[in-house]
Parts: sequence; C-alpha cells; structure tokens
Amino acid sequence: MGLFRLLIVDDHPIVLTGLTLLFEGDARYAIVGAATSVATALALAEQVAPDVIITDLTLGDGNGIAMIEDLRTLLPDARIIVYSSSDELAWGPRAIRAGAHGYVAKAEPLETVAHALDRVVAGAVHVAEAVQQALLADVVHQRDRRSDIDGLSARELQVLRLIGSGATLQSLAQQLQISVKTVGTYRERLKIKLGLDSARMLERYAADHAIRPDLP
Repeated sequence: MGLFRLLIVDDHPIVLTGLTLLFEGDARYAIVGAATSVATALALAEQVAPDVIITDLTLGDGNGIAMIEDLRTLLPDARIIVYSSSDELAWGPRAIRAGAHGYVAKAEPLETVAHALDRVVAGAVHVAEAVQQALLADVVHQRDRRSDIDGLSARELQVLRLIGSGATLQSLAQQLQISVKTVGTYRERLKIKLGLDSARMLERYAADHAIRPDLP
C-alpha cells in the first residue's frame, strides 16, 4: 500500500510528540507537516496537500470547527480526525457535521487514534456510540428544514453574511484568515446549495437574507 501523507495539528508539545512517534513507525503513513495554530495548519495544508489530518479543536488563534470546514473546502478528498479534550458529546457531532471523519477523545489511549485513522482511510467514520446516536437524532430533527438557507453550515452562513455586507473576495479572505481561492470555493458552494446561477444573484440573495435575525 502506498503512503498516506499525514498532517498533525496540535498546540500541546507532548501530544504533538506522542502522535509523531506513534506514526513515525508506521510504514503506511508519512508525516508531511506539524502545525500548532489554525493559520499554520491551513498554510501547510495548501502547501503539502495531506491525505489525512489529525487535529485538536482548541487552538489559540482560531475556531477549530471553522478550520475543519476550511480544510475540507481546500482539500475535499482529505480525511480528518479530531483528537481533542473538548466534551465529546457536545463537540463530536459538530466536528462531524463540519466535515471531520472521526472524533477521538484525548481520554482514550493514544493507540485509539491509530485505529481511528485506519478506519477513516478505509472509508469509514469513527465516533463513539454516544456521538453516533446524537448524529442520528440530529438527522431526524433536521429532516424538515424550512429552507435552503437553513441547510448551510456555520462557516457558510458567515461567508454569506460577509458577502451581504459588501465584502470583496480579498476582504473576506483577510477577515476569515483563509486564501482567496478558498473564499471562491465557498462562493461556488453557496451558489449550488442556494440554487443561484451567478455571482450577482448570490450577492443579491446575501444582501436580502444575511441580516435575518433568526439565523444562528
């Protein structure tokens, strides 16, 4: 089997060292980068194009959930596992909805991360039973969405609001600390999800809807 290119993101030196040692001895994985911040993780991901990413959620310079969405936009084929001390039942479903393929609590043995990574590169999703049940309950609850806009992720809503405020591509990229290319991908995704045919239609829609007080 060929190597899977692995990027590790964590701002705790001990965890970063432990994960590095765990996968350095596994011939299936090649560590192509390590990052301790959201900004570095996104820059490295664009530079080295990893196949798999292991990341914490609590990073000092940004929102881990938003970063997952940005990583999935930047690298749609990459597989992502969250390894975090954040409350599993509260944050596991959010991470999966943002695009992660697995969630492992840091209370679990380090070897559990290796097992989870083997599962996600094989095409499965790895979460605890309680997280799986929460996700199923959410699917049932969200089955009767009121409109297309209610199906947007938190990051997509953020981009939509900024478009509605008149922000340019460059301004959006600067405010969200992502590349102009990633912003462009979000705009195209919004057009598809909202059934809009042009950038002008998206701008009009955003201006009309982005100030709705009932949106999260």
